[in-house]
Amino acid sequence: MVEQKNILTKFRDYIKSENLIQPNDKLLIGVSGGIDSTVLLYLIKKISPEFNLTALAVHINYHLRGKESDENEKFVKNLCYKFGIPLVTHHSKIKDKSNLENRARTIRIRVFKNLLEKYHFQKLALGHNKNDQSETLLLHLFRGSGIGGMKGMTPKTKYIIRPLLIFKRSEITEFAKQNNIDFSEDLSNKKLIFDRNKIRHKIIPLIEKNINPEVVEKISNCAKIFKQTDVFLKRYCEEVFPELVTKKSSEKFVLPMRKIANKDVELFYVFRKIFGLLTGAEQDFFTVHFHKIMELIINPKSRHIQLPKNIFVSKDNEKLEFSKSAPTFKSSEYTRTIRKTSRRILFENFYLSISQMKSVPIGGYHFSGKNTSYIDLNKIEFPLTIRHRKPGDKFTPLGMKQPKKLKTFLIDEKISKFERHKIILVEDKTGKIIWIAGIRINDDVKLTSKTKQILRMKIMKKLQLYRKAKRVEKENLTDLL
Repeated sequence: MVEQKNILTKFRDYIKSENLIQPNDKLLIGVSGGIDSTVLLYLIKKISPEFNLTALAVHINYHLRGKESDENEKFVKNLCYKFGIPLVTHHSKIKDKSNLENRARTIRIRVFKNLLEKYHFQKLALGHNKNDQSETLLLHLFRGSGIGGMKGMTPKTKYIIRPLLIFKRSEITEFAKQNNIDFSEDLSNKKLIFDRNKIRHKIIPLIEKNINPEVVEKISNCAKIFKQTDVFLKRYCEEVFPELVTKKSSEKFVLPMRKIANKDVELFYVFRKIFGLLTGAEQDFFTVHFHKIMELIINPKSRHIQLPKNIFVSKDNEKLEFSKSAPTFKSSEYTRTIRKTSRRILFENFYLSISQMKSVPIGGYHFSGKNTSYIDLNKIEFPLTIRHRKPGDKFTPLGMKQPKKLKTFLIDEKISKFERHKIILVEDKTGKIIWIAGIRINDDVKLTSKTKQILRMKIMKKLQLYRKAKRVEKENLTDLL
């Protein structure tokens, strides 16, 4: 026999140990009419004077069981009247019955959130018990959840508290019987069309009978261990996050491939954190999304995938990038003209400077510097054009005798397809590409022993904050003197 004093004491101690309820709290209580929610309502009513609580019950009628649903609503109204707790009822009809459990859950969350905001309540109390915990953990396990899912339900999550999570269903049932607490039986809880009911009525009883009669308790203990592990890994993720992730903007995060090699578990938490920073919904990142990203990393080709909430993850040889916009592969049609008298041209975020030479520069030609090229001036025709690539481009790379498709050349050079549209080309009046800036010149314009005049071209990124940085540096030095 379960005595009221023992249950109440255990209930009160659990609330205090998990810091679920404080004096003067305003609580919403989800009441379906089933045994768990009615016992929860009863217990909260018992402790209300001690904590000076303001309680409001909430019942949602989905109209899934016709007259039975209306009778259940009527029962909840009478129960709340009996307990002296005000009640708000919400009516909703689910037209699309596919994935019924999730659709009902979405409705509940929306209703609860609206009421919390409307009445300025701090918390929502739900009647989940230790058996529900076991069922949830097994559901997550069978669906391939990670450690975050294996922790099951926690006593407190944001605004949700679960004060019955310490009790088995058998304890709750016995308590209701001993204290004459009426409840409404939802017959849909016995239908095996729902995954949770299959676990509740088939799998767990089978394990209890044939493997371990204390399986519910054992699974509940495992959930506590997974919770502690999850907390530890989250803290570790916070420590390594700055080392692994480069924040480009509020809409883009980049991870160098060399830094994430040979990592796995910590990456799940890093990826989930990035997803949360981009969407504000970290809880919507699941193991299935993690596996998709890991498959993307393993794939030798440059590719991209799309995650929920329009988050795109792209990968090339150098980096993994999370972005709120889809990667683009279309090159800009923007062009600039270089005349023979030009000295420096601004092209997007780059400067391209040119100079004519008649003698060998001091120190010789630095052909190893990819940002500088030396071209036989007599083998090209002005004006020159700076542009991006376009379909059909061909190019004879230095050291080769036959032209090659530009796309093929860039692939051979391991230039990611996410970067190819950014490549800057210089072509002469005849349409011949004479330089792929920063990569290679055309073999047709190389220097030879017969070269009379040389054209030197140099490309450099525009430094917009150069002068400001110099000024700040000078000010800092002055402060140190």
